[in-house]
Amino acid sequence: KSIDGLPLLINKKYYQIILDSLKFCRENKGWKIWAYTILINHLHLVLSTSDNYSLSISVGEFKSFTAKIILKQLKIDKQYNLLDALNTAADRIKDRETRLWRRDCYPKAVITKKFLLQKVKYTDLNAQKHNIVNDIEKYPYTSYHNHYCDHPVVLEIDDIKNIL
Repeated sequence: KSIDGLPLLINKKYYQIILDSLKFCRENKGWKIWAYTILINHLHLVLSTSDNYSLSISVGEFKSFTAKIILKQLKIDKQYNLLDALNTAADRIKDRETRLWRRDCYPKAVITKKFLLQKVKYTDLNAQKHNIVNDIEKYPYTSYHNHYCDHPVVLEIDDIKNIL
C-alpha cells in the first residue's frame, strides 16, 4: 500500500510500470503469480517464489524498484502535489527519503487448497470490493480475466491448476 493511501497510479503508464515489473519478476526472479489486482494506491498478489529466492527480500526489491521508477515518472509528469504529499509523509515518519510504498506487507502462508482459492477469489474481485468498478470484467488490472474470461489479458500469470 502507498504511504497514506495516496493515489499513485494516476494513469495507464503507472499501471504499466507495475505490470512490467511483475512480468520481470515472473520471468527472472522465480515468481509464480497465481492472482493479482492493481489498484490506484495498492496491489494484492497471490504468489510463490522458487527455492532460490526469499519472498520477503524479493518483494522488497520489487517495491524498491517500482518506487524509483514511479517517483521518476511523477517528476517527469510534474506531479508536484503528489510528490509534495509523499515528502510530507516521509517527514512525518522521520524517513530519510521519499517513500512510495509502506514498509509493511501482509504475507500469509497458504497451507490448504481452500485457503488458496479463497485468497485468489478475494484478489480477483478486489477492485469490485473497493467500488472501483461495478462490473469486474470492465477492470483490466486483475487476474479475474486470466481465471474466468477468454479475451486478452494485461499480464500473463501462472496456471493455478498446476498447484491444485
